[in-house]
This record gives sequence, structure tokens and C-alpha cells, in this order.
Amino acid sequence: MSERLARFAATLEGLKGRSRGRALEPRIGHDFASNDYLALSGSSRMRDALAAAMARGAAVGSGGSRLLRGNDPEHEALEREAAAFFGAQACLFFASGFDANLALFSTLPRRGDLIVHDTLIHASVHAGMQAGKADVADGGHNDAQKVEDTIRAWRGAGGKGMPFIAVESIYSMDGDAAPLADLIAIAERHDGFLVVDEAHATGVCGPDGRGLAADLEGREALICVHTCGKAL
Repeated sequence: MSERLARFAATLEGLKGRSRGRALEPRIGHDFASNDYLALSGSSRMRDALAAAMARGAAVGSGGSRLLRGNDPEHEALEREAAAFFGAQACLFFASGFDANLALFSTLPRRGDLIVHDTLIHASVHAGMQAGKADVADGGHNDAQKVEDTIRAWRGAGGKGMPFIAVESIYSMDGDAAPLADLIAIAERHDGFLVVDEAHATGVCGPDGRGLAADLEGREALICVHTCGKAL
């Protein structure tokens, strides 16, 4: 083995010695670990829908970004259907929920704005905040009073931009839910937005599986991120 490869081999052996070696195993038996909450990945209805899409000429690859040449009528039809289902004015799909949060938090909040995020917010939100230019503050976990106090302190220190409150509707590690009614009221009082990541609620919570923020549909201060990587 060459010296350049021996370095990697030694690293792998070191991981095994600390019981940190990992190997990929095939999926067998009952599933109590994945995000496939509704078992749709093996659904015959999903397979039939895919076959029907292929039969009507839907592309199996984009061939490029949507901005250049990859936009397909199927994309736009899906976005219209999702907007209608979730009671939103419009919908924009990304390649993943991570990409959606990264894009949202790096572009919508601008320099001079404030993002108050829950302590347990997903890493994708942190990635977006790091890439953006807005001020960032930790608002505690499910603590609406701290969120509002943080915004008021920022205003008192001369903050003149727009506050964005970033939360998850359900936190997967703890299983607790955000106080959305209180948080949307705070966002409205301070002329800001409440951004709710519904990743672990979409498809399984709320009326017709529309998520825990479904009761807030139609509120101008609400932005929801729904992902297809869990129940859907």
C-alpha cells in the first residue's frame, strides 16, 4: 500500500478501534428508524402515479437548473397543487428541505434584519444564517417570551429592519411542539415573519396532514417549509 493510501487506512483502523467503524447494511425487517413515516416509499399508488407520469411524457431528469433549461410543466403543476393543498399563495420546490432552508435564510432576511431562532433549530437553518447578512440571536427553546424580549431589545438598541422568527413545528429529537399561535402574534406585532419548518409534521399532523401551522393559513406573516423527505 502506498504512503498516500496508508494514511487513510490508518484513520479507518483508528475508528474501528474506538468502535466507530461503520458499514452500510441492506434494509430488512420492520422499519422503526427511517423518516418514511407513512411507508409511501413502497406504495403501489406511488408507483402507479410514477408510471402514469412517464406515460404522459414526464422527463426523468432535468438536464439543467430550472432557471436555465430544467424547468418542466410537472414542476409547476406540483407547485400549484402544493400551494392549494397547504393554503398558500404560492409554493416553490427545492431539491431538499436542507436546500430550502439554506436558500430562504440566506436571501430573505437582509442586512439590518434580525433572525431569532429556536435553540434546537435544524442545521440547515444555521447554514442559511451563516451564509446571510442578517443579525442572529438565540431565542431559547419554545420560549415565546424570550423571543419577544429579544426583538424588543434589538429594537431598543436601534434595530430598524425586519425580525424573522425561525422555529420547527415539531422537534424530532424531543418530540415537543412550538407555540405557533403565540409566535405568529409576536411576528405580527413587530412587522416581521414567522418561518415554520414543518418537516416532522407534514403528512402526519394537522387537518389532512397539512402540518401544525395549518390553523394559521392565510396569515401574511407566515412562511412554511414543508419537506418531502419524511412522511411524504
